[in-house]
Amino acid sequence: MQFGLFYEWPNPTLRNWKLLFEEGVEQIQYSEALGFDYCLIAEHHFTNYGNSPAPLMQALYIGQRTKRLRIGTAAVILPVWQPLRLAEEIAVLDNLIDGRFMCGVGRGYQAYEMAGFGGNLGESRQKFRETLEVLLKAWTHEESFAYDGEYVKIPAPVTVFPKPLQKPHPPLWLAGTSAESMQLAARMDMLPLSSSMMGLAGIRAQFGALVRAHADLGKPIHNLRLGLQCVTHVAPTDEEAYTALPYARWQHRAQRGLNRLDVTNGRVDARPYEGELEEAIYLDRLFFGSPATVIEKFKRVASVGATHVSNWMMFGGIEHDKLMRSIRLMGEEVIPALRDVQPPADLPDKLLHDTATTL
Repeated sequence: MQFGLFYEWPNPTLRNWKLLFEEGVEQIQYSEALGFDYCLIAEHHFTNYGNSPAPLMQALYIGQRTKRLRIGTAAVILPVWQPLRLAEEIAVLDNLIDGRFMCGVGRGYQAYEMAGFGGNLGESRQKFRETLEVLLKAWTHEESFAYDGEYVKIPAPVTVFPKPLQKPHPPLWLAGTSAESMQLAARMDMLPLSSSMMGLAGIRAQFGALVRAHADLGKPIHNLRLGLQCVTHVAPTDEEAYTALPYARWQHRAQRGLNRLDVTNGRVDARPYEGELEEAIYLDRLFFGSPATVIEKFKRVASVGATHVSNWMMFGGIEHDKLMRSIRLMGEEVIPALRDVQPPADLPDKLLHDTATTL
């Protein structure tokens, strides 16, 4: 398994952004020293749910403060970008951080954020497709090209320079949970990034959808990759780890508030909501606990297909020192115990014809 950190810099109290961001950078540097493989940077706008509005600039800064760690987006929201500009900026970024960039893309799911750019969720799927097509052309075509999409128009042929340092382009990750996302990931050899909040059965169903998508395309179904977003907090004991639950609850409640467009002056209403997971189920889907507890939880998600873990550790305003301790315990105890863990070799064959895994 491979392990990384995920950041969107939630800011419940709207404290100093530079200090908040630098704490994240210090955590990322520490994770590199402890053997983590990558960090992933979200894109969020206009609220305290996540203060990460410039993911490529942030990735460049982090790249200059690290040496080995791969740096990715999770995800850059394609429908709100001008495609050619995005292609240029990613290519420059990949060159400036020595080919360590991983390009995670998504179509977005927050109407509130998209409206700030004059867009809406109804048009986001097609905008996503067209922007992705233009990115790939820009990075791989030496000759000039034009493009005539429903939303993206490039009437005068252009060539994008520089090209990314990685060839043919940086590795692609796809943030999404639907069967359609798994099909797109299979078709374009992307690494899909899902969520542990779906529970083990949901993760298994996603991996099954990915397996079937590869089979339908005539592609190999073994040695597939599935990324999993995990809200993680490691402490010396389970009981101490569970004291961080209010921070995680704030993050999920704030997300629901953002979904409801329940925002006042950029502050999301993070009140409890109807249908909130009861504590036992919630804890089951979080990766909270002692190193031994968390190791066993990661083994379980590997057993249903997960190969890459994105650890969401900075959530809900949790204190820097607690987060640094969590990273240390992950690096010293959890990750070494899981390096050779992988999904069962026969899992794809079992899932190929298992209708119970249909999303």
